[in-house]
Amino acid sequence: MAALPALTPTAMDFTAPEFPVKSSTSISGVVTRRIFGNRGSRSTLQLSFDNITDASAAQFLNAWNASRGQLDAVTVPSAVFDGASAALVSYVSDGGDGLIWHFAAPPQVQRVKPGISSVRISLEATRDL
Repeated sequence: MAALPALTPTAMDFTAPEFPVKSSTSISGVVTRRIFGNRGSRSTLQLSFDNITDASAAQFLNAWNASRGQLDAVTVPSAVFDGASAALVSYVSDGGDGLIWHFAAPPQVQRVKPGISSVRISLEATRDL
């Protein structure tokens, strides 16, 4: 299993898991909702690492290659959640419900100046078999 570098991001955006709910609206405007499972899936985590060394940026590309892109799971180290409350860390670290993190897209590397880059990572947590 590939692992992200143990760096603290400058920004983190987390979206909680979605539940399999379908809704329909009748002609009179009544909305009916039906759930097709009792567990959520497909959390997302967007991470920004601004002004890091090129060597650190390369570690994200190495993790992408080690996970074979979106195929294999990725371990998110606890350093990613430094500064967050224990309750938030326990929820986000496993995608909100025992989910497994995967890359959702390739890492994006932006060169800031020679030797310094910024990296954007998009992860998705799913319920794997």
